[in-house]
Amino acid sequence: MLRNYYIYTIGLLFSAIIFSCKGEKSGVSDDKQDPDQPTEKKVYDRWLIDLEMVESGCERLDCIRSIDEPKFIPVDKVNFISDEDLVIGVRIGDEIHCYPHNILNWHEIVNDNIEGKYIAVNYCPLTGSGMAWNRNINGKLTTFGVSGLLYNSNVMPYDRTTRSAWSQMKQLCVNGELADKHIESFPVIETTWSTWKKLYPNSKVVSTETGMQRDYLEYPYGDYRENRDIYFEVELENDTLHPKERLYGVIQGDKAKCYRFDNFKNGIRILGDTVFEKPIIVVGSERENFIIAFENPENLSFKPYTKQIPAVIQDNAGNTYDLFGTCIEGPKKGTSLTAMNGFTAYWFAWYAFYPDVKFE
Repeated sequence: MLRNYYIYTIGLLFSAIIFSCKGEKSGVSDDKQDPDQPTEKKVYDRWLIDLEMVESGCERLDCIRSIDEPKFIPVDKVNFISDEDLVIGVRIGDEIHCYPHNILNWHEIVNDNIEGKYIAVNYCPLTGSGMAWNRNINGKLTTFGVSGLLYNSNVMPYDRTTRSAWSQMKQLCVNGELADKHIESFPVIETTWSTWKKLYPNSKVVSTETGMQRDYLEYPYGDYRENRDIYFEVELENDTLHPKERLYGVIQGDKAKCYRFDNFKNGIRILGDTVFEKPIIVVGSERENFIIAFENPENLSFKPYTKQIPAVIQDNAGNTYDLFGTCIEGPKKGTSLTAMNGFTAYWFAWYAFYPDVKFE
């Protein structure tokens, strides 16, 4: 993806990109449109973000094609992921799905269904941010696709029911019928394949049978993850940290708090904190490459616990929990800790979207 410095006006931006596929077949996504999708296209003048920071990554809807009917394989059949490769995991009920970066780098969005919950796992390779959104919006089921637009170098998904444009890292609809609406997110775990397959060997992994020809062994952005280059313009920059350093952050509205992997050396470490006036615990391991945060309203004490995979922590009442906060043994077995709304992203993106962000 080469940088495009051409800034569209409101009319051209929305008519040429957001609505450019009228009457056009667009492979997987257009063949599977939501039946409630309106046939009349509208241009909405109201944007909730600065258009100067909106750029065209590609020039039509679904130019990067989402996976709308994912196929899954068991962990022991996976042969296209290296131990150090990153994956994103989602657990709903007793079912656990794994979405490798190797696939998300090429498709960015996977529309899925887990235990009757319809989700869109969306990932931006440019900002390193991955999350899972509820596809049931205002009582209507939709799918998400790639709009072709970027805001602060971050992917802007669009929902195929209203064709509204969403800011991924704001988790907010910024233009269209649903403008001002925040999306509901499901907890996600981002870690290495080595850690994932050890903790969740019975999970289901998105396979390379996507119906599209891609080299899923190949990273399509060269040395982007290591260099200091930001391909598209961002509103604010801060060189306190390397721009591509991965930090886990929790968000609420326009506020964010981040945590560095450097603070979780020597196995699993647990930090107590107060964020957004809530007591929380932050559980992480630099070696195992994960960070996750949970509410702690009862101010329980926790300690690392690795005697019973997939348990990672134990509270002072003897309850053990996995990375999703599910209690797997003890008096609270079957219950879950409440996960914070959080995800991992590059430092430059955290600062561009949340300039008051603090980190530790």
